[in-house]
Amino acid sequence: MLMRSRTSALTLLSAVVGGALGCSNAATGPTGGTSPTPAALVSVTPKGGATGVNPSAPIVVTFSHAMYAGMEMYVSLHEGDVTGPSVACTATWSTGRDTLTLIPSAPLKAATQYTLHMGGGMKDASGNVIDMTQYGSMMGGQWATSSMMNGSGMMGGGGPMSGQEMGAGWSGTNGTYGMVFSFTTS
Repeated sequence: MLMRSRTSALTLLSAVVGGALGCSNAATGPTGGTSPTPAALVSVTPKGGATGVNPSAPIVVTFSHAMYAGMEMYVSLHEGDVTGPSVACTATWSTGRDTLTLIPSAPLKAATQYTLHMGGGMKDASGNVIDMTQYGSMMGGQWATSSMMNGSGMMGGGGPMSGQEMGAGWSGTNGTYGMVFSFTTS
């Protein structure tokens, strides 16, 4: 009887520990396995090309399903174009990790262009690289090319970016550095 109790206790302990360890990891994301379909970028507010944007409004990015933890580090806001100075923002995920809200630390300047940069190597909760091709350009997005990123047409050419926002989480499978969405405040 004692042997059966130990075996049951070990089986229960194994199930509890295994379940706790299986909740989330770098390879598969949350419990539930992997999704065969990568998350798609489905909405960006404000859209690229928008004018008269409220300088106090948040920037909101929505994906078709949950994103992997830490992917907010591959989203940045710049004054001017993508080579302009970064704007300090607070990034917050929705409960389902499918909507990212950026709130600038101070209201944006009036009548000024800003550019949202989203890295092409961002991953969803299942570890799939996100798909920006389906809707990105319909929301005014443009692919971030190496010439756009460093101003010289050559990677690491000493231009304004000189390799910033060009690492693994920024690099897309199509050879770009994700997408940029420029807008102008009111």
